[in-house]
Amino acid sequence: MAPRLQLEKAAWRWAETVRPEEVSQEHIETAYRIWLEPCIRGVCRRNCKGNPNCLVGIGEHIWLGEIDENSFHNIDDPNCERRKKNSFVGLTNLGATCYVNTFLQVWFLNLELRQALYLCPSTCSDYMLGDGIEEEKDYEPQTICEHLQYLFALLQNSNRRYIDPSGFVKALGLDTGQQQDAQEFSKLFMSLLEDTLSKQKNPDVRNIVQQQFCGEYAYVTVCNQCGRESKLLPQTVNGLYLGIFEGRKIRRRQSLFLRELSKQTECNKKDSTS
Repeated sequence: MAPRLQLEKAAWRWAETVRPEEVSQEHIETAYRIWLEPCIRGVCRRNCKGNPNCLVGIGEHIWLGEIDENSFHNIDDPNCERRKKNSFVGLTNLGATCYVNTFLQVWFLNLELRQALYLCPSTCSDYMLGDGIEEEKDYEPQTICEHLQYLFALLQNSNRRYIDPSGFVKALGLDTGQQQDAQEFSKLFMSLLEDTLSKQKNPDVRNIVQQQFCGEYAYVTVCNQCGRESKLLPQTVNGLYLGIFEGRKIRRRQSLFLRELSKQTECNKKDSTS
């Protein structure tokens, strides 16, 4: 007897002894083979008619994406590639790009930056026909803002456990085999993003980098007697360069840096009363 017919007979065997009014949910699930294990990928040449959990040949390559066995691990169960409920989406490490992935996740979790980027106009409208029907071609980001939009949208809505940031890395011209200085990368990229967004009409988009990633500091001289302050013009910065020595914590070093900005001295009585 063929395997499919054997499964069919085994699934309905209970019907020979169970009366119609005694049929339960378990009987129904057994009849339709709900609890059969999914077929292992690569074993089936086509979809199995006897197993409702066989996902072979139903277009799984479309929603899973093209899988290169040389760069991806073997997938026995496509469900293992699914994003779990209430979990975050990861980024594929392309070699020495962990510093890029780290900043992408940090920027993605900045809700104000993410919302501002979503407000940027994109060339996605070029992929629409005149009657509003999408053309049969994949959307490809053209600018740095569009690459960030695309990655952020996937990190927020993708059903996969991880996504591939190679388009973003390629657009920046980064060498995936060479580790770059993380702080320098962040500084240069923010400068590039700020310059790109400066052309936007919406002020919430145009000023988002200054609002989220820039600050000001000034050197202040304070009189110990009268409390009068004298300070230089504030300087705009996008980061603090703190030297961390052995045994020093970052908050301690930050406090020392701020103390260096404020110098206490004594002014003469004439100056303090004027």
